[in-house]
Amino acid sequence: MKSYYSAACLIPALLLSGCLNLSPRYAPAPIADMPPLQYKEEKGWKTATPGESLERGPWWEMFGDPALNALMAKAGNANQDIAVAAANLRRAIAQISVAQSAFFPGVSLPASSARSGVEGTVPQTRYSVGLHTQWEISFWNALPFFEMTKAQAEASAADYAAMRLSVQANLAQSYFQLRSLDAQCKLYDSSIAAYAKSVQLTRSQYRGGMVTLTDVAQAEAQLASAEAQLTGIERQRSELEHGIAILTGQMPSSFSLPGAALDAHLPRIPTGLPSALLERRPDIASAERQMAAANEQIGQARAAWFPTLSLNAERTAQGTAWHAAPLFAWSVGPSAALSLFQGGRHLAESDVAWAAYESQVANYRRTCLQAFKEVEDNLSALRLLEKEREAQERAVLSSQTALRLSLSQYRGGMITYLQVVSTQTAALTNESNAIRTRGQSLIAAVNLIKALGGGWRASDMRELVKGR
Repeated sequence: MKSYYSAACLIPALLLSGCLNLSPRYAPAPIADMPPLQYKEEKGWKTATPGESLERGPWWEMFGDPALNALMAKAGNANQDIAVAAANLRRAIAQISVAQSAFFPGVSLPASSARSGVEGTVPQTRYSVGLHTQWEISFWNALPFFEMTKAQAEASAADYAAMRLSVQANLAQSYFQLRSLDAQCKLYDSSIAAYAKSVQLTRSQYRGGMVTLTDVAQAEAQLASAEAQLTGIERQRSELEHGIAILTGQMPSSFSLPGAALDAHLPRIPTGLPSALLERRPDIASAERQMAAANEQIGQARAAWFPTLSLNAERTAQGTAWHAAPLFAWSVGPSAALSLFQGGRHLAESDVAWAAYESQVANYRRTCLQAFKEVEDNLSALRLLEKEREAQERAVLSSQTALRLSLSQYRGGMITYLQVVSTQTAALTNESNAIRTRGQSLIAAVNLIKALGGGWRASDMRELVKGR
């Protein structure tokens, strides 16, 4: 018995030491090109420095908008996409415990009772009570499966973080779009009020014989057009409000977001070094962990070529009456099974595992390349939107000056109302574009923060798995 006990103690040590792992030695696959020293589109916008990085935690607070902060708190607690990802994470962590159970024996307590007899004889009751221990030891399969479940749990932790970041970014984007529409509504309200006064003035001048009926029609058409555009903006705002309700886990019918000014400020976003992006994106971390899990599946496929060993121990008590002394029996011994022929199944399973691993390698590289593209896209967007904003502000000032002059000239009878309409349309368009550009800049900033991982680190993934 001592020899079996020694073997039972030795097996977990061998498994945990990794010497029985048939999986290939794992190292993350390199991406197609090594990360550059600096982002291409960062030139002219901001210079990267090694020590800079996004702070962990609520990155949205950088925009300085209390209403956005309150919405983010609701989304973190009630968003159903986040709840699904959290449940998937709990399931993946529980799977680790399932895999760990393979390192330990199973113990059962079988018991039975049967009454039998032959006609003309006294019936007898026989009983059996035993303690049965069985340990199926697949030396070469248990450790790859355990390592695979750990990698998959870490991938689920990264997926959970990626879902949280995606929901937060979608909420911030929707919020800034809505606030941009609020500013548009305010602009159109004031423009409609001015156009209504122009209609009254033109009608009065027409009654006095100073202008033609054409001028009246143009003024009325301009007013109706602005009212129609305002209705369209209000429709877009309603849809965004409904979307924000869903993101925060609320019924659209019971949720409302009062109008407010677009007061959020554009933060200065530190990008850090491009090489750090691989550790700062949860989707990259998830792809890398899925690649590691696929590597362990190769070890599982290889294990099919090796025997499965079992260690069985049993002690039973049998008798014909519960009050009588039972007969005790025991047995202990190992057994082995080796698959000799499966019609090429083991080779096919090995090919499947290698193909799955190569697929995950390609997915990892694609995820890395896409991540660098998203950073470059939004760095470029912020830089060019800043130039557009400066030019748009100059256009707004010039169009407002032109509008004041044209209204003065119209009242003096120097120009027709058609010329006033032209300058009013230009002024409204330029002011609307200025608001749109500001909203797009805030959305591009959110996209850049998301592309940089939102302050997340790969160590957060491992801490999340250990903390559950």
